[in-house]
Amino acid sequence: MRELIEAARSAFAPILARRTARKGTLLVAPGDRSTRLFLVQTGLLRSFHVVEGREVDAHFALEDGVVGAIDSIVFGRESRYGIDALEDTECSTLDWHELERFLDEHPAHERLVRKITQHLYADLVERFEGMLFLSARDRYDHLLARYPGITQRVSLGHIASYLGMTQETLSRVRSGR
Repeated sequence: MRELIEAARSAFAPILARRTARKGTLLVAPGDRSTRLFLVQTGLLRSFHVVEGREVDAHFALEDGVVGAIDSIVFGRESRYGIDALEDTECSTLDWHELERFLDEHPAHERLVRKITQHLYADLVERFEGMLFLSARDRYDHLLARYPGITQRVSLGHIASYLGMTQETLSRVRSGR
């Protein structure tokens, strides 16, 4: 994915904007309408959904990761998701409508967007299947394999939320019980 994101930064340079977000900055609030995608260069962003007053982590975007309020981008509605910075973050932002116009003028770049979309979709399917079919231990092991070092960068509360388990269950998984 790193190569695809680097290619996107180059191909879409004319329509990218630079953004710096300090740790704790809310980039998209639940209920906002947002057409922006965030391409992380350094740092860490997360998307979350609020369920019964509790934040549930949906996605982590580390270096060369992508995140956006996809429900708002695609359907033009208020997003159910929020996006915030878990670390000081440097990213490029890309407005979906500008991307659509740019692709109309430069159709050769559509293949790049398709490849990125395919990777993001495959990641989503893998996460969905993991939540359905993997044990808590296997979900945790998969997270560590996918995001080496994440336990040094993200709180255990966020990791437990992302994995769909309580912090107590995560503690048992980590201790091997």
